Amino acid sequence: MAKEKRPQAARRAALKALLAASAALAASCGTQAERPYDEARMKMQQVSQQLEAGTIVVGKTRVTGVPMATGADGQVWLPIEHAARALNMQVRELRDGYAIGDTDAAYRLRLGDRNAMSGGRVVQLPSAPQSIGGKSSVSAESLTALLETPVRWNAQSRELRFTPIQDSAKSSTQRGISMQMSETSRPQTIGGRYGTLSAADADKLLSLARRFLGTPYDFGSGTYESTKRFDCSSFTQYVFEKVGVSLPRTSREQGQLGRSVSQSDLQPGDLLFFYTPGRFDSNKVVGHVSIFAGNGKMIHTYGDPGVVIDEFNDYWKGRFLFAKRVL
Repeated sequence: MAKEKRPQAARRAALKALLAASAALAASCGTQAERPYDEARMKMQQVSQQLEAGTIVVGKTRVTGVPMATGADGQVWLPIEHAARALNMQVRELRDGYAIGDTDAAYRLRLGDRNAMSGGRVVQLPSAPQSIGGKSSVSAESLTALLETPVRWNAQSRELRFTPIQDSAKSSTQRGISMQMSETSRPQTIGGRYGTLSAADADKLLSLARRFLGTPYDFGSGTYESTKRFDCSSFTQYVFEKVGVSLPRTSREQGQLGRSVSQSDLQPGDLLFFYTPGRFDSNKVVGHVSIFAGNGKMIHTYGDPGVVIDEFNDYWKGRFLFAKRVL
């Protein structure tokens, strides 16, 4: 009996060894299969941990000590708030993302979403914004697509160079990059009246605009019907709509419409476009719009106390870019 048990014991030992070897092989294969995921996760961790000071350069202006992160692929990431400052703009956190602008939202973007907005147009970013080191950030490559101006990274000097944006009466936000306006952002004609309105229509426009004096200001405001608030361009869009002229949603897009007029030739109802002075003097981006009301005055909204009539004085003339006539 003892002799018969010995072969069985040997077989059981061999089977255990075989099972152990199979388990080891399976574990090894599992590790190999999971490795690409682990490596991708490690790369993200490396980006998060490599926040270092860099320099933003716009024209002749340099700002040092800006936190930046470099990914394993060499792509540089910049906090959204610093990207806004490079445009002399501000960033606002909204319920569903972030808005960049002056007195209206010129750009909108969301973490984890490659679809951003430039005015009323959808812009697909090369990479979705993400949180890096606790800061909501966007890549230089995506900034180039969103701003429609080159943003280049010099890894050796750790400099991020923004090509200055110079909005003018003849400029287009397309800037040579292949992007198309969405149908909702195209200037439209209502009743065939676009560009053919009379002085009586201008009087009607201004009379309507004055009815909203004191209406609260809200950056990136929704429709007036739902919010009972305006920002600068939703105000102009709303009152012009009432006299038969459909304007795009943002001040930059509105600045692409109509006929250019000089300061000396301004008439009631003309649109006035402004930029925000800041430390990056090379940038002159349309960030505000108002309606010329005649007699050296204008009606607009940009903060408390909401819609107001102001003098078109030296302060505003110092920020003035151009005027357009759409009536």
